[in-house]
Formats: sequence, structure tokens, C-alpha cells
Amino acid sequence: MKEFQHVLQNKLGLHAKPAGEFVQMVKSLDSAVTVEKGGQVVSADKLLALASLDVHKGDTITITFENDVSDEEVNRFKEFAEKHL
Repeated sequence: MKEFQHVLQNKLGLHAKPAGEFVQMVKSLDSAVTVEKGGQVVSADKLLALASLDVHKGDTITITFENDVSDEEVNRFKEFAEKHL
């Protein structure tokens, strides 16, 4: 299991366009991925589940890869988060 934390920088928080792109990235993996905010954990392959977290600028989320994924894949998600979330 691998995970990382990210503090949202986007002034709109976790809104539809980047959340949809994130979901598509998750669906391309052979791993279950979860996103946690404030103790609430949701599956990252469901757009409505991500929206239910109500993530705003300045909030910290934890992204967890349940199965073994490469460091390259984790870094791809980190880079996406830094650029779009």
C-alpha cells in the first residue's frame, strides 16, 4: 500500500473537471484507490463519491493505493494533484 497527502491549491477546490480526469486516471490502474478527507474515505473511481468529500482550497486529502503500484504511477498522481488540484 502506498499513499501521499496533498493540500488543495485550486481556488475552486476539487471541482468537476479535474475530479473527472482523476477518476479516469484511477480507472486505468489495477489498484483500488481511495481518497480521505477529515476521516471520511471514498473510492476514487466514483465522481459523486469524490464530490461528497466537499474538498476546498487549503484542505488536505490523503490518496491511498490499496494494491501494489509502481512509484512511477504514484508520481504521476502526485504531479497531477500538484498541477490541477
